[in-house]
Amino acid sequence: MFCYMLNIHLILIFIVNICQGIERPLVIGHRGSAYLPELTLESQSIAHAYQADMVEIDVCLTRDNQLIVIHDLYLNAVSNVKDIYPNRSRSDGYHYVIDFDLNELRNLTIHERIIPFTNTQVYPARFPSSSSIPFHLATLNETIELLLGLSHSTNQQYQLLIEIKNPEYHSQYNTSISSILISTLQAYNLTESHHPIVIQTFHIEDLLYIRENLNSRLRLIALLTWNHLNESSSNFDFYRSEEGLQKLKTFVQAIAPNMELLVNFAADGSIINVTNLTVLAHKYNLAVYPWTFRHDTYKGNFEQLINFFHRTVQVDGFITSQPDIVIELLEKKI
Repeated sequence: MFCYMLNIHLILIFIVNICQGIERPLVIGHRGSAYLPELTLESQSIAHAYQADMVEIDVCLTRDNQLIVIHDLYLNAVSNVKDIYPNRSRSDGYHYVIDFDLNELRNLTIHERIIPFTNTQVYPARFPSSSSIPFHLATLNETIELLLGLSHSTNQQYQLLIEIKNPEYHSQYNTSISSILISTLQAYNLTESHHPIVIQTFHIEDLLYIRENLNSRLRLIALLTWNHLNESSSNFDFYRSEEGLQKLKTFVQAIAPNMELLVNFAADGSIINVTNLTVLAHKYNLAVYPWTFRHDTYKGNFEQLINFFHRTVQVDGFITSQPDIVIELLEKKI
């Protein structure tokens, strides 16, 4: 039954894309965009303005069970938390999101990502981390209202790809971040596969829980990487196999693998060959959305990279920090 439903959902998504004039792979703005501090409402707004087909965000829980849009479980890489709450770090020196209430987090300002405990900016060519502009953390509710508000004011359909950060970590605090997410979305009547919400996580078993236990009909994506990175307890080696993909197709619509799982690269960044993961995923009607395509850090010819993944690997979409550049390159090739 679920298999049948998922195939129908994929067809509906394809039809919607054609109706919107999208004849290229989807372009998904990673953490909003690279042009302003990640995941802020301002960064998301730029991605929407650049016509990204989806905007990807991450959510973590606060101590009072509010969903905050932030990539890390801790606050030190993107905020002034050590200045505002100098005595609230744990023994490792980090300030964790789940140790703070929402009202406390409202006091923080957000800056471009730095290496924690240094002033070294991770991506030097991006918005200066030393800027005095007071960017702030967003809640999921605010992000949803931005999405719906822009859809209303522009008469265009915007979509949101929500990554649940480390459900297993959150479960240590006797809470299900996935259940809270689904309840939040239900409050906005965002419940169906044609609604502008997609959910992804590295913990594959939570996707199964969302589908079967929470009875969600929203589109789901399985994030895939290598087991040794310990993103979750899920066995990614299994889920990348044909047997694993066959299982995934019963409850998700797509996979989002690290791009290096689709293509083997040489040490100098040149492409050696293509793996069989995309072909296998397509065999089981799973779309493929690799990550992360960063124009500002890629050492080779970025246009050739995009073209190779589009024409040779035949991916269904790109998760990228520069959605405007990827859109321009894809449409240039049509």
